[in-house]
Amino acid sequence: MSQPSANLDEILRLDRAHVIHPITEFRKQEKYGSKIFVGGRGIELQLADGRTLIDGFSGLFNICVGHGRSEIAEAVAVQMRQLAYYPSFWDFGNEPAARLAEKVIGLLPRDRHLNHVLFHSGGSEANEANFKFARMYHALRGRPGKVKMLSRRWAFHGATRGAGTATGILAYHAFIEQDASHAYFSPPYCYRCEFAKSYPGCNLDCAGDLAAAIEREGAESVAAVIIEPVMGTGGVLVPPPDYFARIQEICRRYDVLLILDEVVTGFGRTGKWFGMQQWDIKPDLVSFAKGISSGYLPLSASVISDRIYETIRDEMPDGIPLMFGLTYNNHPTCCAAGLANIAIIEREGLVDNARAVGGYLLERLRHAFGKSPIVGEIRGCGLLAAVEIVRDQQTKEPFPNIEDPHHIVAAAFQRGLIARALFQCVALAPPLISTKADIDRMVGILQEVWPAAERSILSS
Repeated sequence: MSQPSANLDEILRLDRAHVIHPITEFRKQEKYGSKIFVGGRGIELQLADGRTLIDGFSGLFNICVGHGRSEIAEAVAVQMRQLAYYPSFWDFGNEPAARLAEKVIGLLPRDRHLNHVLFHSGGSEANEANFKFARMYHALRGRPGKVKMLSRRWAFHGATRGAGTATGILAYHAFIEQDASHAYFSPPYCYRCEFAKSYPGCNLDCAGDLAAAIEREGAESVAAVIIEPVMGTGGVLVPPPDYFARIQEICRRYDVLLILDEVVTGFGRTGKWFGMQQWDIKPDLVSFAKGISSGYLPLSASVISDRIYETIRDEMPDGIPLMFGLTYNNHPTCCAAGLANIAIIEREGLVDNARAVGGYLLERLRHAFGKSPIVGEIRGCGLLAAVEIVRDQQTKEPFPNIEDPHHIVAAAFQRGLIARALFQCVALAPPLISTKADIDRMVGILQEVWPAAERSILSS
């Protein structure tokens, strides 16, 4: 434990008085205040009150290379001294954006023909841009009515207007006017199958529900479907092996584009560079964020296939530019951070490490909690795992109190571990630099708090 910050009271006062925190109740924020972070190194964080914590969730799935990487800080400083920022509108460009585009494209499987990149600041922006690219593609091919987007219930795709509507978690729809430009279909939630079936004897009805949704909306009106390889925020839902083959066949049948949201899964999280490699997915458009810069600077990317790019290039009338642009598109300093981050992932073999240590994480969780009477399922992929809590294992009755996972996470925090409650789950997504010894520490802390959770849930 380090020494508490001398000005902690002042920081707390200013934070409480002026800072708006996302996904936070204002009244609770004013009443209880914040936990102020002042430092980080590797997988550990320091609080202003002197405590040290294990970052078991990589911030928000994103701090892949861990905290305090001087290589990224130095690359950013060099770029800032040379050219901190200039826009990339019109015919203006910069070297870091060009180099990072080349690097990202070079890492992608060549048979995907994903060769064109637009960088942004966050995952929501990347998805918004891909929605627009998809609609442009259809309109320029003479099908202007193909404008609707489809996504899955429990999916998370962002919190801006379009991306927030695509998010299949109802709480994110508050104060967003819903319209007819979006529809939803079933997730691959095998543990709680919406069709009351079991894989592999289920005929992949959850994937088939995409076809039903397209038919319901009218294929002539549907532009694209957006899908996460693994549904992260929705509870770490890992699809069956042949799920995406069925999804892609349906997309081809109805001339619907496939947008792959790799915001969480991209850049090593699943144990491969990209989630698309886990299930041989061939998307038309891809969204990246989080791991592309490990959160050192805000950075995301929309990557589009040759056929999308060439249609826009060849069919757009003369004199009509791409009418989409944000001030910080292709930001040189952010792209420099991305290049330095990817260099670390490559040099330290972090994708392979995520696969090996991720397998160990799932093994340790199953050994520690597989026989717990409040555990329904333990699932994961790479360094992304969740323990789903139930009141009754036979009936799969959910826990009676929505706060139960939050209580477990809060108790773990007091013992030095940051985990995350995802609906009915306690989830871990540690940095890709994590070792098996680090996993032992994380699981050990959860084991310390688990008996109290069992007593609380089973007695309620």
